[in-house]
Amino acid sequence: MLSRNSFDQITQKLSQLPANAENWEARHALLRQLDALFGEPASENNPILRDFYRQRCRQTIREIRAWDGPEAKLWKCYSSGVVIKDGDGSVTAFDLNDGCTPKARRTLFLLGEELTEEFSELIDTAFYTHGHPDHIGPAIAGRLLAHGKKVIAPLEAIQEWRLVGAISAEEYRSERVRCYPGIQRMTMEADSPNSAYLFTLRSGATFFVRGDIYFWEDFLPILDRIKEEKRTIDFVALSPFHQSGPSPVTELDCRFHCRFLTIHEWEFSHRLPLGIGGSATQTFQELHESFRVPGEDGRCACLGWGESMLLESRASISSEVNSSRREVCASTRDHISQQLSFKCL
Repeated sequence: MLSRNSFDQITQKLSQLPANAENWEARHALLRQLDALFGEPASENNPILRDFYRQRCRQTIREIRAWDGPEAKLWKCYSSGVVIKDGDGSVTAFDLNDGCTPKARRTLFLLGEELTEEFSELIDTAFYTHGHPDHIGPAIAGRLLAHGKKVIAPLEAIQEWRLVGAISAEEYRSERVRCYPGIQRMTMEADSPNSAYLFTLRSGATFFVRGDIYFWEDFLPILDRIKEEKRTIDFVALSPFHQSGPSPVTELDCRFHCRFLTIHEWEFSHRLPLGIGGSATQTFQELHESFRVPGEDGRCACLGWGESMLLESRASISSEVNSSRREVCASTRDHISQQLSFKCL
């Protein structure tokens, strides 16, 4: 049964277990307890869950304001939302939305006006991968624009949500951010223009995010382009869900031996019909299985709301990849490339 005391106890225990190889299983046991709580029927309309998320957001905002370390630090928000404070003090958000806001209905699970305003004052730049409401936040994006901040999203998303003053990802140019246009392919509705972003931190380390559904014919050309440009991926925010081809976790691990942050867990807007119990998107249990290899290697953080992780400098990141892993990855790509025709977007 949902209770604030249960959430507080789990959060306190997680705070004592940094996301590393040694704590991979211990943290998993606690995250499974969150699975049980989140999985209760209509939890997205329970004020206890809403208040817990808002409390974690307030803690996140306090920590971001206080952080003045030389390295970048990342905070995990709801579903695919992350906020990064770089060593130069700049604050960048990716897919930070307004809460659980499916188009067909509304829920109680919302940031609310006060937190929307606080985030919009804090964040300098916000990037959105595509226009689905579990990724884009029209309320917070609108407030950012009202404060004169930069908002970058695919043009179709800007037009759909009427984000006057936002910059289209297709036209955005920056020395520190590379945009890779593509498509978010859907089975039940129209495909949506999507942009992947490769963000270079002040330290030189890179952070990659693309969204939540991976289609091999779209995803592989993006990774090929990154390689052709002689760039690398040091950190990636990733959902394991894919509609074709090999696992994106395996592919990125083979190519870049990067460090992972799991995203898109418990996206309550995917629950249909309203009020059912059980999972919405991936549970923490499912993420644990999908990211087991990098997790046991100490290269994956599966974070709860409001938890944070350091994004270390390039100098402190080992880029050595096991030769056998390279061979397996190359063999997988060769096999699939014989069956598919690729077009670099």
